[in-house]
Amino acid sequence: MQCKRGLFFAFVALFGGTTILLQPFGRRLSHDSHWILSNTTSKLKHWSVFTNQQNEVSKYKTQHVELANIRDVVQKRIDQIQNPKNCSQARKLLCKIEPRNAGLGCLLHYIGVCFLLAIGSNRTLVVNMTMVTYPSIKSMFEAYLPLSETCSEWSEDEYEAAKWIHGNGKRETTVKFRVVKMFINGGLRPFTPFAPNSYPTSLEDKLQPLYSEPQIWWLGQIMMYITRPQPKLTQALNKYKAELGFSHPIVGVHIRRTDKLKGEADFHSLEEYMIHVKKWYDNYDDFNGGNVTRRVFLATDDVTIHKEALDKYPKFSFSWIANNSYFAQKQRRTSDEGFWGIVYDVALLSQCDYVVCTFSSNVGGLVHEVMVAESNDPLRYATSIDVEHFSVGEIRMLREVIEDYYPDNPKELELRVGDIIENVRCRRTCVGKNRRTEKRGSYPKEKVRTLPPTALYAGMQNIFNRS
Repeated sequence: MQCKRGLFFAFVALFGGTTILLQPFGRRLSHDSHWILSNTTSKLKHWSVFTNQQNEVSKYKTQHVELANIRDVVQKRIDQIQNPKNCSQARKLLCKIEPRNAGLGCLLHYIGVCFLLAIGSNRTLVVNMTMVTYPSIKSMFEAYLPLSETCSEWSEDEYEAAKWIHGNGKRETTVKFRVVKMFINGGLRPFTPFAPNSYPTSLEDKLQPLYSEPQIWWLGQIMMYITRPQPKLTQALNKYKAELGFSHPIVGVHIRRTDKLKGEADFHSLEEYMIHVKKWYDNYDDFNGGNVTRRVFLATDDVTIHKEALDKYPKFSFSWIANNSYFAQKQRRTSDEGFWGIVYDVALLSQCDYVVCTFSSNVGGLVHEVMVAESNDPLRYATSIDVEHFSVGEIRMLREVIEDYYPDNPKELELRVGDIIENVRCRRTCVGKNRRTEKRGSYPKEKVRTLPPTALYAGMQNIFNRS
């Protein structure tokens, strides 16, 4: 069954026009446009591509293996950096995190920002996090494995003596110091090249032919390492999967509402999510020649969604963890049940074959990153129905135009192939400045591809030559 599923994903990549599976189709778009067949003409065009290039299935299998090999090398190197033989003599980054009010996804991404800087400067990351959001939870690592087995604590004297890490926008300026420190308590701007959206120069040649957004794959490796489950978490997940009938194929849906709608995100109806779910299963059935059970794992902080889903979509088999939505309510989410509920939801969403969510939620971005990283499958990912993927403290990326666009609306940018868009901000729409015309305006996301920068991550140098 696993092999058949793999072939299906390769088929959908060709038939549905997904842009993760790579170079033979010329251009690579953002994840927001994946697997959406806008009309019959588009469908027939991609079917023609499939019939003329069936050898792409075997190429997909090769990519699957190559990504797995790169992942294994990267994870081994991260583990080596995090477990020095002599902690007292190791180069270290001491990261203190005291968030004002951040949920699980935000907290994990704060650790991720510290981790990128630690690997960039070839240092062991040691984290001290005040669990403000979950006051009864002593440590994030009750759910996840510790970041290090040999170097996981610091003394106050050591922290006070450490030099503050800083940069000049191009490089770290504290290289000569063995132990450095940083402090996060809210918003964060990138101050070195070792920040979200950059990825190691040493991985560029290997990742570019395999994955259209290598910066997300790289960040995913970090988040995958951080979220390695404790044995008790694995046991709990196996129990829930058995109770829920969690089996493949299965699509995850994450609906974030409640307080998120007060300024951070727009309301999106259940129908907006389910249209993507239905299209995914339609493609699956087309390839398999039959009707598979349309399983949907639902994670939400809206207690009204479950009944709505059952009433409106009787042909789908919905499952969710009982009471998770109840404890995800703002007044309860800081409880023990609230903490473990979101931990379980993130883990199960990450194990789905496809996820529909909003990237305005840190949880949606986190799920996407972990899916991309741990599966070694270039065709497992999450689709956002609102904004494109972004991270706290990220470096803004340039965009390259891959298809001409001549708008009727004067507020939109005219685009020509090869144009570079800078100063990009993508929330409800994408807005940027076209270097050629020097005009600023909005533009269709599917007309461009991202140009993520690479950086000389010291901890990732020559990793493929190590014994």
